[in-house]
Amino acid sequence: MSLRHSEDLLKRGFASMLQGGVIMDVVTPEQAAVAESAGAVSVMALERVPADIRKYGGVARTSHPDVIKGIIECTSIP
Repeated sequence: MSLRHSEDLLKRGFASMLQGGVIMDVVTPEQAAVAESAGAVSVMALERVPADIRKYGGVARTSHPDVIKGIIECTSIP
């Protein structure tokens, strides 16, 4: 029972942390820094932005690990 309670607490806490902001799709660390300064509560590192994915077809893929490390180093948001 306490495990389920802990899951609920975690999910509600994360949801309340993201409340009142947006999650931005970014491709570079520079875009992540701009998103953070503009008020984003989180960023999602993608290989290409969704508009380009739709334009050229394909699927959303995560960024290269080096790009993700750069984003983590230059921002303080999840």
